[in-house]
Amino acid sequence: MELLELIDVSKQFHVRAGGRRARLSAVDQVSLTVRPGTTLGIVGESGCGKSTLARVIVGLHLADDGEMIFDGKQVLTGKRRTPAELQRMQMVFQDPSSALNPRATISESIGFPLQVQGVPKTLIAERVEKVMRDVGLPAAYASHYPHQLSGGQRQRVNIARALALQPKLVVLDEAVSALDKSIQAQVLNLLSDLQEEYGLTYVFISHDLNVVRYISDDVAVMYLGQVVESGDAQELYDNPQHPYTQLLLSSVPTLDPTQSTRDEPVDSTDGTEIPSPIDPPSGCRFRTRCPFAMDVCAQVAPPRVAVTEGRTVACHLYADSAVPLPHPQEV
Repeated sequence: MELLELIDVSKQFHVRAGGRRARLSAVDQVSLTVRPGTTLGIVGESGCGKSTLARVIVGLHLADDGEMIFDGKQVLTGKRRTPAELQRMQMVFQDPSSALNPRATISESIGFPLQVQGVPKTLIAERVEKVMRDVGLPAAYASHYPHQLSGGQRQRVNIARALALQPKLVVLDEAVSALDKSIQAQVLNLLSDLQEEYGLTYVFISHDLNVVRYISDDVAVMYLGQVVESGDAQELYDNPQHPYTQLLLSSVPTLDPTQSTRDEPVDSTDGTEIPSPIDPPSGCRFRTRCPFAMDVCAQVAPPRVAVTEGRTVACHLYADSAVPLPHPQEV
């Protein structure tokens, strides 16, 4: 049984654009599953809806439509979470500094969620001591304040605070992107160890494709609020099927001098401007940048097609067959 299942989840925001009120479609009919004890990586360009989806999962944003099933029970996506639901899923944010109260000691920050849940003080102290030890923080740091710690240590505090409530699901939103590369590797290895020790399930969101490949069991690729491809991480990276996934992975830097991949950020896969989520293209939202675009792409949104077991692609190229398409360089 899946630990987490999202079914056609959508989230819109009311914004002002050009002096008028408009609706921004941040997440549009997203369906995903997360298996217990695994890591689902979510990738995509900035503005694709990754962080909004993360906040919908943990209840920081209320979904406008769709269903969510967590641990075999339906969660009302349009209503505030109960304390029990909040306890079973936690979130680690991108900026380790702003996520901590500068006036609270490390032990106070870690123990605060337990205090809110009504846990006895003696048990809070024991739990804080254990999670600090598990994330590699010396016991002496319990009386320190956030400004006395490095960025990597502050992020360990945030991870410890999430673990204090003993959740089943932890959503990590760009949790290592603000850290140096050497510290990133340490935190990623820590997350892997904690996942095994605590039996955790992760939803890991990042713009760094190499990081996602390293830590993920499954990957979902998002574009303008929609999932365009999902499946096993190794298979998806080795053989991307959706044209957007292909372009996205072609931007990953390589150490091989014989390969001409571009050392560019993920926000610039093909040099063309990303359409606005306020007024997305009709039909397939990627069609304005797709080298394989057809007439039908402008008229009908592509259905999600299972090309192999556990592997789905939302593209008209797969409407009638599951034959892998060539890479754009070969066209």
